[in-house]
Amino acid sequence: MDPLLSSATVVAAAAHAFFSPLGDLLAWTAGGVLAALAALHVYWGVGGAWPGDARHDKVEIVVGLPKGSPFPSLGLCLLVAFLLLSAAALVLGQRYGRGDLAALLRLGAWAAALALGARGLSGFFDARLRPATRALPYHSLNRRLYSPLSLALAAAVVGATFG
Repeated sequence: MDPLLSSATVVAAAAHAFFSPLGDLLAWTAGGVLAALAALHVYWGVGGAWPGDARHDKVEIVVGLPKGSPFPSLGLCLLVAFLLLSAAALVLGQRYGRGDLAALLRLGAWAAALALGARGLSGFFDARLRPATRALPYHSLNRRLYSPLSLALAAAVVGATFG
């Protein structure tokens, strides 16, 4: 056996042993946060008012629309919840799945990371596309919480996929 090849195998095995627990932690953290966000969207869909006192407060905080605008429908909230829960399942599934399905789950996890990364990056440009959001609480929350959380989740999904 080629000594260089065996050295590369040893290095790869050592890297996997080092990063595997980190990958597990990232997968469970990302999956848990995505599932919690899915539950929050279901809560909003069925009429929950938090983080505001009423639905009209929530539309300014969560959606970035002026007071009096309709909050997204139950169906739309459930769709977002389904997508978030699917992303959580893909992250955990690709981490622990085996066989032919593992490659498809990994592809799905990469798609989820791409979607989360796009959401995170787009949040920093939202005020240019929708200037009216600058006057709403959403603007600050989007730059300080929503976009960074989306980027952190994208990074965690990537780390769980590599680890």
